[in-house]
Amino acid sequence: MNGHRLMNECPTVIGMMTSVVQSGGSIDTAIRDVAEEGPNLSKSIFQEVVRLADSKGTASLSEGLSSRMVCLPEEAAGYGRCVLMILSAAESADLETRDRMLREASDSALESIAEMGESYGASLTIPCMMIFGIGIMVPMILMSILPMLSIGGMFGSTGIDRNILMIITLAAVPSCLLMMTLYIRNRNPFLKQNDGMKDIRTALPLMIAIPLLLVYLMIGGSRDFLLMAAIAPACVITALLMSGSVHSESKRRKNEQSLMDTVFDIGNRMLSGFNFEKASVDAISSNEGCRIIADCLEKEYSLCRGDVRSAIIQAVGPTSPEVSSSLCSIASCSSKDPDDASRLAITLGRQMQSRNVTKRNIGIKLKSTTDMMLGTAMIFAPLVLGMSISMLEPLSRMNGGFTFEGTTLMMGIYLIELSALISVLISSLGEESGIRDVIWRFCLICPVSLLTFAACSIIQI
Repeated sequence: MNGHRLMNECPTVIGMMTSVVQSGGSIDTAIRDVAEEGPNLSKSIFQEVVRLADSKGTASLSEGLSSRMVCLPEEAAGYGRCVLMILSAAESADLETRDRMLREASDSALESIAEMGESYGASLTIPCMMIFGIGIMVPMILMSILPMLSIGGMFGSTGIDRNILMIITLAAVPSCLLMMTLYIRNRNPFLKQNDGMKDIRTALPLMIAIPLLLVYLMIGGSRDFLLMAAIAPACVITALLMSGSVHSESKRRKNEQSLMDTVFDIGNRMLSGFNFEKASVDAISSNEGCRIIADCLEKEYSLCRGDVRSAIIQAVGPTSPEVSSSLCSIASCSSKDPDDASRLAITLGRQMQSRNVTKRNIGIKLKSTTDMMLGTAMIFAPLVLGMSISMLEPLSRMNGGFTFEGTTLMMGIYLIELSALISVLISSLGEESGIRDVIWRFCLICPVSLLTFAACSIIQI
């Protein structure tokens, strides 16, 4: 089990358990809720605890969970500490002490996430420099010394074997980059487990490169720019077809952040005397980006016949399952004690806001790394390799007319491989890393890279 990724789930788990305990629910209910609807790694742990308790393997759910927390990996020690604080808070008879312990558990989870993010950001320096050095400097040096290596007699009786050059450029270097990318991906504690293989269909428009390739060969185009004529247009077409769904997902994420900000406002409005339904609709509608959701929620309230939970799931669930679950907990608590419900909303809202600020700060720290990798794949690598190719012609004349036919095509293939690897790397640095995200980034990076390379390689020196 990856302890770092388990630690990343801690704020969500603590929030789910807090919403149950603070609303007056039992700790058993909180544990079963996480086992049913929690994040993936935590869900499996809590399901194991529930299974043992139901089969009389442990005396109670609390005891089983407490024992399981002791067995967590060292990297997830903070996770176990926060959960144990929730268990202690649930056993406290004093309301003020319970609220204080719940608040401390939430703060501790957020502090652990911030420390983990700083550690992860610092650990990226050497791997990213290795990717930069291997991915750019090695091919550039090969292109620079190729003319000298090709002079018969200087390094042997024959010139350099082109097959060796091809193996190094198209196999050895990309393999090293792939290993470093997978290493960085595996160390990312924030990466969610994404069943994104179903989105592989988004890559189907790239198949248009095959007929474009055949047409280009039929009209007798230069082999050096074969890939640019086939791959670049296919990437552009694919990006245009994907732009609608990508924009919709970006808008959903933005609305989800706005919804999280409104949970705190709902608590304040309930403290002012509004009931839950009125407070939730007014708070959500006050945010300009969520007015459509507020209208839908108000409509569902009028049609639900008292089933507030189903109304929330229908209106808010498609945008944010997490906010939907929190609002359901607040609504359930409101039916018992509106004052407790308002305090619960404020607590959950504060947790969500603090967690978003923490992850936003981590994203800002990682931005310099992602920008460097993006600039490397799109501009710097094709620029350097293209200028190296443009130098080969005058150097070949100096070497007695030795030709470097096929080198431009080989570098074009390498840039496509580099674009794909950098797309995987950048996607792996964030929280989402589905196939669709990788394909979208590849379709943006690859055409620019190939066009930059083509423009630089045709320069006459």
